[in-house]
Amino acid sequence: MKNLSLGLFFALTTAAAYAQSDRFYYPDAFYFVKEVHVEHQQEKAFHFDISVKEKPADSLSRPRIYTIQARKGKEDFIGNTFAYAKAGNGDWKTYSIDGIVDKEATRVWLYVAVNGNGDFYFDNLHFFVADSTGTLQEQKLANTSFEEKKLLAGYYQSKRADPTLRLQFSPLANDGKQSLQVSVSGQKPALNHSLATSQAITGSF
Repeated sequence: MKNLSLGLFFALTTAAAYAQSDRFYYPDAFYFVKEVHVEHQQEKAFHFDISVKEKPADSLSRPRIYTIQARKGKEDFIGNTFAYAKAGNGDWKTYSIDGIVDKEATRVWLYVAVNGNGDFYFDNLHFFVADSTGTLQEQKLANTSFEEKKLLAGYYQSKRADPTLRLQFSPLANDGKQSLQVSVSGQKPALNHSLATSQAITGSF
């Protein structure tokens, strides 16, 4: 069992709050994180994408999706590697991030959160890294379509016991038989949206 420490929580949420704070108005109601090891892939191009179906309860609610890279230390994040995802169009939006693995990085974290209220469905996560010819090759990751019986197996996740938050599998899927559904209600915008950071404290595999 691995836990997200308080230091890691602040590293993630502080970066999120100040990088593009004008886009987000709520504390993150819930988040999950996929950790990818890149010890032998430094200075190579990478690509992340994940499919999201959004049913926000208001015009301010949306997903918050980004990557950040880390060195060997447990919370040794490389600040200039922070990058937000770009959203595509369609009923299922593809959120994607393209970057370069830092020369000091050993891990890339993909952070996915619900920022606000509504029903959000997540499916079909991919991670690609360039090979020696520069061609992107998909990397095998666990539970990328959320098909395993245990909800969010293979991910860090925030722990937040709250009747306004519901996590479940949904038959609405972009790939496979099901997706991860995150339903949130009762969230209120932060008084200062530049400081709208996660209310979650810890998470675990």
